[in-house]
Amino acid sequence: MTASSRPDHPRLRRSAGDRRAQLVQIGLELLPTTPVQELTIDEVARQAGISRSLLFHYFATKREYYTAVTRAAADLMWEHLMPAPGTPPEEQVEGMLDRYVGWVETFRETHLAFVRGAAGGDPWVAEVYQETRDRLVEVALTTLELPDSALQRQLVLAWLAFAEELIGQWAAEPTMTRPELLALLRDVLGRLTR
Repeated sequence: MTASSRPDHPRLRRSAGDRRAQLVQIGLELLPTTPVQELTIDEVARQAGISRSLLFHYFATKREYYTAVTRAAADLMWEHLMPAPGTPPEEQVEGMLDRYVGWVETFRETHLAFVRGAAGGDPWVAEVYQETRDRLVEVALTTLELPDSALQRQLVLAWLAFAEELIGQWAAEPTMTRPELLALLRDVLGRLTR
């Protein structure tokens, strides 16, 4: 390489962890418009400025990459839903519901792909989906001060399925106001867990 053919700005070498994080971040940035199963490795590699084969140096398979992006998206949703420390218990559920509705409004197609991918038997999606739901059940039981029993867990899980479906449909075609939607969700949860 001659002096004149060198790039003006030498490439920074990233650690393996940094590169993996960069690739997952690119996947997250594409999620608002592209469900995870439709992300193309070529596009992710192009945006990262690397070859497709180099992406597979950091993620052994496409499925491993998709799982990492799905898990990162679930973690972001989780962080978004959690109430700020010190929020009174009576405001926590209402706030989480409101933030969840906002999340689905913003990422509707991606969220539906996540839910349907889990229901459709994609094991890598189902695993992350189940982990996320289990965490939400734990928070609901604690926040609502419900006994941690098999019955209460089943009821909260049934409510989560209802809420996912209703919010997904509402985001596509609002048939009630947002406050009415939140009140309905809170009412159904209260009735189920009483």
